[in-house]
Amino acid sequence: MTLLVLFGVFALTLYSGVPVAWSIAMSALAVITLGFVPLPPAWFAQQVFNGANSIALAAIPLFLVAGGIMNEGGLTRRIINLCDDVFGRIRGGLGLVNVATCMVYGGITGSATADTGAVGSVMIPAMTERGYPKDFSAAVTAAAGTLGIIIPPSVVMIMYGVITNTSIGGLFAAGIIPGLMLTITFMLTAYWIGVRENFPKSETTPTLASFSRHLFRALPAVLMPVGVLGSMLTGIVTPTEAAFVAVVWALVVGGLIYREIGWGKLWKVGDETVKMTGAIMIIMAVSVPFSWILTVEEVPQWTAGLLHDLGAGYVVTTLLIILLLTFVGTWADLGPTLIILAPIVHPIGLEVGLQPYQLGLIFVISGGIGLFTPPVGTNIFVVCNIAKIGVNPVTRRLIPFFISSNICLLVVAFVPATTEWLPKLLGF
Repeated sequence: MTLLVLFGVFALTLYSGVPVAWSIAMSALAVITLGFVPLPPAWFAQQVFNGANSIALAAIPLFLVAGGIMNEGGLTRRIINLCDDVFGRIRGGLGLVNVATCMVYGGITGSATADTGAVGSVMIPAMTERGYPKDFSAAVTAAAGTLGIIIPPSVVMIMYGVITNTSIGGLFAAGIIPGLMLTITFMLTAYWIGVRENFPKSETTPTLASFSRHLFRALPAVLMPVGVLGSMLTGIVTPTEAAFVAVVWALVVGGLIYREIGWGKLWKVGDETVKMTGAIMIIMAVSVPFSWILTVEEVPQWTAGLLHDLGAGYVVTTLLIILLLTFVGTWADLGPTLIILAPIVHPIGLEVGLQPYQLGLIFVISGGIGLFTPPVGTNIFVVCNIAKIGVNPVTRRLIPFFISSNICLLVVAFVPATTEWLPKLLGF
């Protein structure tokens, strides 16, 4: 009955138009108020405070600020120029440029939506101007934008680490190989489409002088994720301290080297960061009493017992977890998906034999796929708004990227070394 009230109130309020955070809070409060969990309302307030009172969560606004400063400071344009020198001569090369830019930019922002919006606002008009179909330009940006939450640092990994008590530094290390794997897969998919449909290629051969100039201009920005991640993965700084280093680096590069950051742009970055951080922190705060109720009601144990009784082993349980996360990810945003499912799925995955970082990357990649899968794929709506195009043609163009990303997800799920080798090498 407790779970019926919890999920019933959550579903009723959510589909009545109540924001996700308040739906989660109201469902937990309903269980307490109706006496299914004999605790005073003050307990709820304490748990909400504890949910936001984590030093690890301070990394989220810092990474968002760093990414915003770098974008406003001209980072995206410089990375695109450099990648164009490398891939522009290939048939359909701007698709590869798009993916490469999303990979580098994702290593700075940690946000898929920010990655998609920043790169798409430049790349989609540029690709359209050079003769690429608008639906393809939007689709490759929507898919590659998800690298922002897979290539570390990642806001979603920070949230997952806090919810499941998993090492955030270890998750960052675990995301490097899958992130590179997805980058290569997206590039191959874009190249295959470009060759098959005879997309244009650059007729200008970049000179050594041009490449050197673009490399020199982009180098301060490109080195930022290397320096920040390197200092964190080697144990010199914590993830939160690394985020502070990223902000300082971004201010130096954007303000002193590129000289494109003024007070007006800083105010814009601060305004956007406060809005995004506020939404994330409210969800994280109200998730604690919600997750606590799930744990007290022994939902993970009950689910694990049911799977055991059905004879589901490692392979079947892993596939069921992937199907569940993918299905929910197509209908719900990534934050609520983490909050509702992580406390349930995490202990089940560990019990069946999945490794902690491997399970975390399954969550993150599945959520990333959901970002470019209708009907609620956030990245789709971002690129459609930029390209001024309907959802249906972009969705059709996304099918090859959906298939290729799911292949990578299965590799991560059944080859633990893709996520466990590097963290162990670095001592996590």
